[in-house]
Amino acid sequence: MASPNVTNHDDETKPVVHSRHINLKIKGQQRTSPLELLMKEYCNQMSLDLNSIVFLYDGHIIKPLQTPDQLRMEEGDLIDAMLHQFGGAFI
Repeated sequence: MASPNVTNHDDETKPVVHSRHINLKIKGQQRTSPLELLMKEYCNQMSLDLNSIVFLYDGHIIKPLQTPDQLRMEEGDLIDAMLHQFGGAFI
């Protein structure tokens, strides 16, 4: 998902978060096609580099060559797209 834009209003103490959402729905008979094409299309639509995003299904990272059949996906299931978060130091 794209980074949300955060703005603060003068009369409020909480930031207001604006984010772009995109819903992709692929409908077809082919449940054995790799999800890589869907991942690439998402990144293309969001103007993101594929290596900057991690895709999750049911809390697990999706590998580009995995298929809906392998993941036992069903009609209406969701895939989450998140920016990669790299570790930091705790002080």
